[in-house]
Amino acid sequence: SGAALPTEPELAEQFGVSRAVVRDATRIMMARGLVEVQHGRGVFVTQPDNEAFGEALLLALRRSGATAWDVEQFEQIILPEVVALAATSASDEEIAEVQQMAEEYLRFVADHQTEWWGKETPAAELERLMAAFRQMMQAIFAATHNQVFQQLARPLLNLRNLRNWAVAEENTPEVIIAVETSYVRQLVHAIASRDPDQARATVAYLAELPPEAIEAMRQTPVGEISIIPIPLARQRA
Repeated sequence: SGAALPTEPELAEQFGVSRAVVRDATRIMMARGLVEVQHGRGVFVTQPDNEAFGEALLLALRRSGATAWDVEQFEQIILPEVVALAATSASDEEIAEVQQMAEEYLRFVADHQTEWWGKETPAAELERLMAAFRQMMQAIFAATHNQVFQQLARPLLNLRNLRNWAVAEENTPEVIIAVETSYVRQLVHAIASRDPDQARATVAYLAELPPEAIEAMRQTPVGEISIIPIPLARQRA
């Protein structure tokens, strides 16, 4: 739950109405899913649930024949601005939180690669990996203090899926961990720099992809894993 509302008597006094009016207003907000009553604790603002919107967006994109490249291209447009805004808007506490989530995600990546390298990874494990990435990115979107970005973060991030750099013999766990660590730490440093121009340039650079990756994403339906026919190390070649 979110923030607690003042008590019924406090609201009645604040707005100069009877407690019955406050009670009726609370029932209306409950019916609309805006607040919830927790017995013994009070009335709390509910967290916004945009899961349905995200599912509808994914379904609409699938029906229109959208690809993984459509998602990637959109990210390349907005993510530099998201990070630039976070660099100017984030509090010290929010930057520390992003840094903490980033390191937790990188530990998850390292553990994941160690445990599942060379094995068929269960779908649930892949989803856990993506969930850790999305949680870190949602913290970055939240650090913008922009309500539109905050509401769109989860639906947009749910459109992104994993990439399989298909030349497996060259994609050792060490290479995968090193590339992901470099990407994430540069992303976090861009925010911590508090320099929006530097942040924007850093993220634009990080978003660059080789032609083979772009072509593979153009052939991949939205929401599916892109199979990229080059080693991961070629991403910055």
